[in-house]
Amino acid sequence: MARSFRPSLSFAVHDALYAFWRLPSSTRSSIQAAIPEFCIDVDGIVALDWNRWWNCVEANTKTIANEIDTAWALAIEAERFITQEGGTFERKSGNSSWGAIRGLTHADSLQKVKLMLSDESGEYFLAFTVGVTILEKALYDLHEERLLLRGSTKSRKKNLILRDLLHSDTLMAMLPTGFLRLLKILFLPSGLNLRNLVWHGFLTPAEFPKCFGSLTLLLIMALPRYFHREMVETELFRIDSFDDRFIIQADDREHSEMQKGIVAALRAELPASRQEAFRRWTTAPFIPFGRSNLLRRAIEALVERGDELWFLFAVFPVLEHALRLEFLRVNQKRAGLSSAYGLAQIDAYYSTLDGFGQKDKHQVLLHPAVLLDSKDDEEDAIMLESMGNALYENLPFASLAVLLDLFMMSSGPNLRAKFCHGEASLSSFLSNGSDGNPVAKVSSATRLLFEALVLLCETSHEQTWLEMKFLLSSSVRQCLDSFRTSTTCSFHPFYRLHRALSRTHSVASDFSDFSSLWTTYRLEELSIDVEKPSGLTRVEFDAVKSSDGVNFTLVEKSDRIAGFQAAFFTRNSSEVTSKKKKSLADLIGQLNDQLSDLETRIRQDFKTNHRNSRFSVVLEPKEAGNSSKSSLKLLETSMERKLLALSDVDGLSVASCMMEVISCCERSLKTFRSRIEALQQLVTEGEARTNHRRSLLSSVFFLPVFERMQLVSLSIVEHQLLHLHDVAQEEELCPKALQVEQLQRKLLQCITSFEGCTGSNEASQKSGDQAVKRALQFLNSKAVKVAFPII
Repeated sequence: MARSFRPSLSFAVHDALYAFWRLPSSTRSSIQAAIPEFCIDVDGIVALDWNRWWNCVEANTKTIANEIDTAWALAIEAERFITQEGGTFERKSGNSSWGAIRGLTHADSLQKVKLMLSDESGEYFLAFTVGVTILEKALYDLHEERLLLRGSTKSRKKNLILRDLLHSDTLMAMLPTGFLRLLKILFLPSGLNLRNLVWHGFLTPAEFPKCFGSLTLLLIMALPRYFHREMVETELFRIDSFDDRFIIQADDREHSEMQKGIVAALRAELPASRQEAFRRWTTAPFIPFGRSNLLRRAIEALVERGDELWFLFAVFPVLEHALRLEFLRVNQKRAGLSSAYGLAQIDAYYSTLDGFGQKDKHQVLLHPAVLLDSKDDEEDAIMLESMGNALYENLPFASLAVLLDLFMMSSGPNLRAKFCHGEASLSSFLSNGSDGNPVAKVSSATRLLFEALVLLCETSHEQTWLEMKFLLSSSVRQCLDSFRTSTTCSFHPFYRLHRALSRTHSVASDFSDFSSLWTTYRLEELSIDVEKPSGLTRVEFDAVKSSDGVNFTLVEKSDRIAGFQAAFFTRNSSEVTSKKKKSLADLIGQLNDQLSDLETRIRQDFKTNHRNSRFSVVLEPKEAGNSSKSSLKLLETSMERKLLALSDVDGLSVASCMMEVISCCERSLKTFRSRIEALQQLVTEGEARTNHRRSLLSSVFFLPVFERMQLVSLSIVEHQLLHLHDVAQEEELCPKALQVEQLQRKLLQCITSFEGCTGSNEASQKSGDQAVKRALQFLNSKAVKVAFPII
């Protein structure tokens, strides 16, 4: 069935955007004749009589046209000026305009934008896409400079975007009224809203006129006059800065092949074969009409010229609108969504690819939840409910994981936002590589995005993987297949938690092996002669050897050793509890008893409240059927997609807290082991003082309790992650999950304090007594008893 192009603008938006051309030609000519002309002053800065411009706007509003119509006339004047008198903005030109703009962030890219506006290039859509990000960054820098000059840095808001800047008192005080008003007409929803219409993918290149790209470039060229000093160089986001942070589930050979990716495979293809692949993807059902040519040029820029930034600037709007239409297709019926969600509307928020600060106000296409409009008969018409986003069920898993990583995860690159708001380096934009050859290396982020897009296009053809092999070359198909099977989510909090817990479980297993060497020892009371004891006891470790190969030994006062032995092996906890002044040995013994009791309660909770009678792998490594050094495997393949769809209500809000608990445990295990090894070396080399020997022996007696504290803490995190598995399986929720979730923050406070026992310089400087007392307080807290009731 043939498809036909339909604008992605509501009638009201379309009417507002193009109303200028429905005015009588005489009216348009009258408006054009009255507006001031652009010029370049002696300093090379673009100038306009802003008072005259604003007077024209006000006069026209009262008589023949609105402010949007007058903005159109000024944009047409800007196009004329750029075409006839624009000059050059190149660094080496010696032109006065370069001297004026050289301090602007992205100044080196302005000549490239101008070249795209030439009729020979004809890339008007992309020129605006890039130009408006440069403009936003320049306005942000101007805003920041003024705050610095005023000494107002403490109260300034961070992460201001174009909308915020245009409403800021700072820019209102700096820019002429006509200048600021023009910016609002062009870029705010109350005006043309051009930046959002383009960047969110509602406009196609064929619908976007050259004149607004020209006007945007001139507005950038007019800003240097308002800076008070030459701008300092800004640190910008680099597209390759995340290259080593993406996770790939593949062996070394496959990993190496995947790093090359589909771009390298396409470069090795014959031109005809390569172009056929491009045609297949750009005309796929997933790609909305009107965007195919832009996407084809983007892919050619990436593969044939190595221009990643050209590709990214072009593909972001295409991808967002494609996902918007797919979002509407899979969610419309079950969520009762209006078809208007696929359009830009005047009186409603757009549905957007990302949007952390506005996700409670509008549809975020990649958010796990779909907002449902309230019914008309409800008293509060703005009340919203939500349901699961069907994109999480329908998109290929590898593509979904990459899209979430690149656009939605707080620890990820936030790729679209970085480019949209001018925070990314544009140094390689329109770069063809050396000797006309494409740049060999493509960043991991770009490669993954391209492969995710290709897989989305291939999937939309509704062909089986077997059928596809006859349509793509073997090398391209192999790359795509590797991407499909080996890609996982790198930055989703739950995935990061699973990997961190698995890594720390391995550290704990190694620590257990180390601990076992020290927990087997023989005690021998020493005597001066047959009749008179010395009051000293020798501790001999059979599994720990000195440098000469003999068993490692320590000598300590007998009563001190007896105190530790009594604390561990004398089961009269009530007597210890009733003591007013407890020794460190008493406290450690009491902690050991309480940890043992909590272990039992946690094991019981696992078996009672989790699907398939799960057990704690952290507490029961042998039950897992693995060796002690095997990695923890909690993330089942069948659950991967469903875990991606979990959100704040399922425990995402405590993910960072759980990550800190895991990190603290891993750090503590490594540090405590290093401490014991360092003390042992001092003793072996004969450099230990009495306090070193005493500290080593105390650490040895404390070792099994210390290890148990770390494992119990990790098992509480493990409990919460397994509960998330149960939620993902849509089974009956763990009855105690909420209580365990609330326990995480208290656990973090406890385990951070307990880190003081390791002797780490980074650890809080708490004495061993204080750290153990805090741990006892935690174990006796109401939060622990509610989460894991006493049996």
